[in-house]
Amino acid sequence: MMGPEGNDDGYLVEGSTRDGTARILPLVTSPGNREVLTDWVGDHSDYELIRDEESLSADAIDCVILDPPVLFDRKTALTERKIRDRIPLPYLLLVAENEERSVRKTLREEHPDLWAVVDGVVGMPVSKYRLGDRIETLLRLRERSRDAIEQRKQLRAIRDQHTGHGVIITDSEGTIQYVNRAFEEHSGYDRAEVIGKTPSILNDREHDEAFYEDQWETITAGNVWQDEVVYERKDGEQYVIDQTIAPVTDSEGNIEQFIAVNHEITELKELEKRLREQREQLAVLNRVLRHDIRNDLSVVLGWAEALESHVDDEGADHLRRITDSARHMYELTKSARDISAALQSGSDPELEPIDLQNVLMDEVERRRETYDHADIEVSSPPSQDTTVRANEMLASVFRNLINNAVQHNDRDTPQVTIRATEHDGTVRVEIADNGPGIQDEVKERIFEEARKGLNSEGTGMGLFLVRSLVETYDGDVWAEDNEPRGAIFVIELPTVSSQMNGEQNS
Repeated sequence: MMGPEGNDDGYLVEGSTRDGTARILPLVTSPGNREVLTDWVGDHSDYELIRDEESLSADAIDCVILDPPVLFDRKTALTERKIRDRIPLPYLLLVAENEERSVRKTLREEHPDLWAVVDGVVGMPVSKYRLGDRIETLLRLRERSRDAIEQRKQLRAIRDQHTGHGVIITDSEGTIQYVNRAFEEHSGYDRAEVIGKTPSILNDREHDEAFYEDQWETITAGNVWQDEVVYERKDGEQYVIDQTIAPVTDSEGNIEQFIAVNHEITELKELEKRLREQREQLAVLNRVLRHDIRNDLSVVLGWAEALESHVDDEGADHLRRITDSARHMYELTKSARDISAALQSGSDPELEPIDLQNVLMDEVERRRETYDHADIEVSSPPSQDTTVRANEMLASVFRNLINNAVQHNDRDTPQVTIRATEHDGTVRVEIADNGPGIQDEVKERIFEEARKGLNSEGTGMGLFLVRSLVETYDGDVWAEDNEPRGAIFVIELPTVSSQMNGEQNS
C-alpha cells in the first residue's frame, strides 16, 4: 500500500496519520456526548481524538462524529469535504434517542442534501460497545474504499506499463471484468463479447486439463503463474502468448481479482521453428560439404595430378586451371563447413578485415574464365583501401550473384556490369545484368524462398548463402530493376572504419 498523499484540494485523501492511528474528530455541542467519546477513545490505543474543532479541512481525519446543531451550522464545510475526498470521510450523527426517528424523517424529507452526507445515526445515550461497533464499521468501510482506490491505481499502472500487451482482469471466480485494446487486437474478440465470460473461450486443445488445473491452483493459492499458452482467436487461428497471472488481494489478504498480462510471441515461436528447420538444413549441407563434395574434389585433384605428365604445354595450362579451381573449391567447402557448424551452434564465425577490391576482382577473373561467352565488366571497382569485416566466404557472395546473372540470362551474350561506390561508412556493390529481370512480387520473397533450402523449387542454395553471409557481415542485400531490362543485385556492407567507430560509440 502507498502512503498518504494530497489531492488537488489539499486534503490528505488517505485519511489516517502516518503511524496508522485512526483520527476521530468530535464536532458535538453536548458536553455529555463529548465525555462519552473521550472515554471510549481513551480505552482504544489505535484511535486518537482530535481536540481542535477547526481541523475539518486541515488534518487527516478518519471519522467525524457530530450532532444535528453542528450538521446544520457547518453544512457547507461538511458537504464540501465529503464531496472532495476521493475516499469518503464517514460522518456519524449523534441524536437523542427519543428524537432519532424524527431527525431521520426531517433530514430525508426536508434536507436530502444533508441526509446524503450522513453515514450513520446513533441514538444517545448509547453503550460504549454499540458506539464502538458503529465507529468500527464506518472505519472498515473507509478502509475498503481506500483499498479500492489503491487497487484501481495499481490496475491503471499495470495497464499503462503493459501498453501493447493484452491485459485481462477477472474476479476471484475467473469471470472477465476488463480487457484492453491490445487483447481485442490479439484475440479478435470485442470487449463486449468477453465481459462476463471466462478466459476458457480462448482455450485451444493444445493444453490438457492438468495444465489449466495447475494454473488455477497456483493463482488461487496467492502465487504468480507464468508460462507459454496457446490460445485460439475468434477466427479459429492459433496464437501463442507468454502469460503472467497475478492475484490482487485486499488489505486482509483475500483474493479479489486476477490480472493476466499476455505478451504475444507467435512470430517469435515461428522464428524459432524456422531457425530449427534452418539448423537441420545446415546439418544436411554440412554433411554434403564434408563427404560428397570434398570427396569428389579429392578425386578431381588426384586425377589432375596423374595427368600432369601426359599433357602438352597447352593442356598443362588447362590442367592448371582445373587444379586451381578444384583447390579453391576444396578450401571453400572447408570454410562453408565451418560457417555451417557455427550457425548450427548459434555462435558467430570469426571475421577479420578483408580487402574488398582484391576479393571482388579475383572472383570476377574466375567468373570470366568459367563463362567465357559472357561479358563481365567492372565499371567502377572498390578503392584499394576499402576493407570490410568478413571472411574468405565473401568471395562466394559475388560468385553466386554473378553466376545468377549469367545462368538466368536469356541473351546470347550475357552482360554483367559491376559497380562499387562508398558513402558514409558504407560500401555499395551493384551487380547488374541484361537478362529478363525479376518480377516485383518475386523480389519481395526471393531471399525468403531461398531460405527454404535444398528442396525449394526454383531456388538453390546460392541466394540463401548470399543472404546468410551478408547478414553475418552486418550488411544488406536486395534486388532492383535494371534499365532498360534486367536486374540489379545490391549489396551494402559497413566498412571497417565505420564499424570500429560504431563499437567505440556504443
